[in-house]
Amino acid sequence: MVVSFGFALVLALTGGVISSVYAFFPPMGSLSSTATSWLFGTLGGALVAVFLIVAWRMFARTFYEESSEIRFVNAVLLGLGMSLVGTVLYFAITAALPPGNGRSVARGIALAGSALLGLRIGYSLDRPVWLASWKGSRRRDPRSRANGARPKLLDTSVIIDGRIGDLVETGFLEGPILVPEFVLVELQAIADSSNSVRRRKGRRGLEILRKLSRDAKFDVQISNRDYPEIREVDRKLIHLAQEESATLLTIDSNLIRVAQVEGIDVLNIHALARAVRPRFIPGEGLSIEVIDRGEETDQGIGYLDDGTMVVVENGRQHIGQKIRATVKTTLQTEAGRMLFVEPASNASRWEA
Repeated sequence: MVVSFGFALVLALTGGVISSVYAFFPPMGSLSSTATSWLFGTLGGALVAVFLIVAWRMFARTFYEESSEIRFVNAVLLGLGMSLVGTVLYFAITAALPPGNGRSVARGIALAGSALLGLRIGYSLDRPVWLASWKGSRRRDPRSRANGARPKLLDTSVIIDGRIGDLVETGFLEGPILVPEFVLVELQAIADSSNSVRRRKGRRGLEILRKLSRDAKFDVQISNRDYPEIREVDRKLIHLAQEESATLLTIDSNLIRVAQVEGIDVLNIHALARAVRPRFIPGEGLSIEVIDRGEETDQGIGYLDDGTMVVVENGRQHIGQKIRATVKTTLQTEAGRMLFVEPASNASRWEA
């Protein structure tokens, strides 16, 4: 606080001295030119000092925050651009107003105000302004790539999930598969984890990517674009998806919410799996292997290939067997869907 006050005092006195020496302002009323110049010069120096102190504190506060370098460059670029606008206004004011103090003040406000406005607007933006029009054109024409399909950007969660390999091989995903290097780094860390389950998932994900990249049928691209000023992998993915006009493939619910807020198209494999699960109606038959006992007396438990739990009434005696069963009812829960069935030999009344 003391340093800021001292800096403001020095700058104000300097402005007053320079203004009075060169007599920037004419006499006003009973005040001489020197007094007028001293007064307005001191005031101007104090205002410049306040602006510099506020700007420095703003910069210092965000120096270690995300996108601070981008904000600084944006401020410089927009400051220069608005200075050009101020220059145009300067000449317009010169031509429009008669000579005098009013014209001088108006020209000074036009120059300084335009530059300061550009700096302030630029520093408030956390995305590169020089990419704005380029990214906008990408969004307006997202299918400008080869084969007329947008790239599919993979995150770590969808790779270690393991189903992406089968999904790509079915041919339902069109366009190039984009894998950022920072995702590979995170995947490598998971593959080297001390936790055996995470380690197996990481290695399986790396193996899936290796197989896909070696198959000429699939266009798997490794993106080396990175954002050193951003620490979070999710934020990097969002920036990359915006710059590439890519569709994000993930099963991370938090990332899905943020991406949707940012206007990014998202494909959720969990949602796809739920959508393609077979629908069963009461009376329909199916084959199920009873693998365990249920919670109620005589109940057995089995699972369909898609993971749907099947509760088999009077099925405890069939544990370890694969039987034909008839659907009684279905139940949708937060964890997924459950089927209640009974052995076909006991279900003739459900087939009516």
